[in-house]
Amino acid sequence: MTFETQYDDIKNLIKDDFGILETEIEKLFLGGNPLNEKLLSFLTAPSKRLRPMLGFLFLRATLGELGEINQAQRDVLLAVELIHNATLIHDDVIDNSPKRRNQETLNVQFDNNLAVVAGDYLLSVALEKIIKTKSFEVFGIFSSALKSACLGEIDQYFSKFNLTTIEEYIEKSKEKTAVLFEAGILGGLILIDEPCDEKLRHAAEAFSQNFGIAFQIRDDLINVLKSDNLKPSQNDMDSGIYTAPVIFAYEGEATISENENIPDRIKKTNAIAKTKDLMDNYFYKSILELRDLKENRYKRAILELIDLLKTNI
Repeated sequence: MTFETQYDDIKNLIKDDFGILETEIEKLFLGGNPLNEKLLSFLTAPSKRLRPMLGFLFLRATLGELGEINQAQRDVLLAVELIHNATLIHDDVIDNSPKRRNQETLNVQFDNNLAVVAGDYLLSVALEKIIKTKSFEVFGIFSSALKSACLGEIDQYFSKFNLTTIEEYIEKSKEKTAVLFEAGILGGLILIDEPCDEKLRHAAEAFSQNFGIAFQIRDDLINVLKSDNLKPSQNDMDSGIYTAPVIFAYEGEATISENENIPDRIKKTNAIAKTKDLMDNYFYKSILELRDLKENRYKRAILELIDLLKTNI
């Protein structure tokens, strides 16, 4: 069974939730102006929808089989997906990427100026959805998440072509990636009709942080493993972004010489194995935080999802 088939099986468990999400996206960007048409095409192109999927699964695992997800929680998870896509559009501008999801990026279809505005537009729509929850706490969580994500990108820019420590890399992964997983899961829990149990809240925070860090490590590992097939503009290493495999390959060294063949160095060391161990460790930490979650098919689906991501690199 392929990765896509197994992933779709997990996704189908919450197909009704996704049906509502997809309908809402279509309503938001159907008609109006030529940019809306392109945004709708971008937003509805085949994608994993991992962040809302994990949010829906965690919520349903918490609520149990008879629990209902309310509109405010749906708004939170829609906002998470819109914010994620806004960051992708901005990333395409920064990286001058020509393709995303098998179609031309907005910066190619229009230009960088409009693409930046399009990303900002998605952020503004997400902000409207967050405000509709009428929760200052949720608003605060998302404000902190956006600030953290921006700081992560800023730190990454100023650390280009510099070797950092694994600890610094983990912190950057938390800032760039984990915070959005946390915003979706924690925001949904806070909006449960009855007060959120503090123990569950702490578990949700720790789970989403560890899962998000593990997922970023996985993404960086995949980027390195397929680096031979990428153009320099699409390759983190050639862009001076040194992730876990590079850091492990140059442990104990302060700099990388200008003419160094980084992929070759990675292959000659145990950097890939160490990166996989690091990823597995954070996925394992995330699993431990699920121990008090109700035993049901949604919790099992989260565990299956983690196993699927771990074993398919």
